[in-house]
Amino acid sequence: MDTIKETIEEKKKHAKKSLLKVVAVAVSTGLLAVGAVAALDNIQGQGSGISEISEPDPVVLEIDEADMADESESEEDTQEEKKRGFFSWLKIWFYGMLTGIAGFFATKIPWKKIFNKRNLIILIVLVVIFLLGKYVLPYYMDVPWGPEPTNAN
Repeated sequence: MDTIKETIEEKKKHAKKSLLKVVAVAVSTGLLAVGAVAALDNIQGQGSGISEISEPDPVVLEIDEADMADESESEEDTQEEKKRGFFSWLKIWFYGMLTGIAGFFATKIPWKKIFNKRNLIILIVLVVIFLLGKYVLPYYMDVPWGPEPTNAN
């Protein structure tokens, strides 16, 4: 009878450990997806284009012959855009690989020993102090990281 209970407890421990590994892999996959979307958003020619909407470029209807672009310059520009696109995809792959490695090592860290109640409260207090110092303090004091003073002249 004791061996059956021991076997059940051992299976529960193994299942719990496997579940934690699955959660760690899911979190790392989510981070990979967010990083890939952010990297894709920063590729030239793609993305949200918020700056173009809020401050559109003026429309110019006059075209002078001197301003016309050479075909050789446009070919160089397209080659440069292709090269940038390749390196952007390479950067996405590299960040994905780093995220996968971090997810693997996240399963090896004893999180229960690190994030006990006292350490979690200390972490939350430090984050609140940082946020207050970064965003609230510049409104009441002159700090180096605050907004630039505007001249009313």
